[in-house]
Amino acid sequence: MPLTVLIVGAAVVLSLLRGGRFGRIAEADLRLTWLLFVGLALQLGVDAAAARGHLEGNDGYVLLLLSQLLVVGWTLANWWRPGMLLIFLGLALNAAVMAANGAMPVAPEAIEAIGLEGAEVPPGKHELMTEDTRLAVLADTWPLPPIRTIISIGDIVLAAGLIPLVHHLMTYRTPAERRGGPRVR
Repeated sequence: MPLTVLIVGAAVVLSLLRGGRFGRIAEADLRLTWLLFVGLALQLGVDAAAARGHLEGNDGYVLLLLSQLLVVGWTLANWWRPGMLLIFLGLALNAAVMAANGAMPVAPEAIEAIGLEGAEVPPGKHELMTEDTRLAVLADTWPLPPIRTIISIGDIVLAAGLIPLVHHLMTYRTPAERRGGPRVR
């Protein structure tokens, strides 16, 4: 999540420098936006519940997959937007490794690399990677010490899609503007 926030923040700054405006996002007529917000809210809820030790059994797994499916539904409803294919692929890669393991596996070496050696992985959303981890290449294995997070291939692919999507939304031109009509403010 820290990488996503950092990438979105950078994309916003770059878009503002290129003449983008926050008001343009509302004009872009995104479809089924509630799927995105409910999916993100579920993701944050799972994070908070896992951090506090409130998740039992596979509760976190079910909620996490549901959140992923909701956001995937939003990407499919808006598939023609720039970056959306990469966002979809990143989510699919993350969902595949979580579905195969019941949670997102995290490499113990990566935990040490960001300075959290000995820290417990909260159950429900993450689990420690072992020799039995399926699809380990898709797991959280890449440490980013400056932002104290660990990322996966899916996170990188998703982040790569966020940049063109944010820029597109912040610089969106209505159909009338594209035909040469006046710019809406």
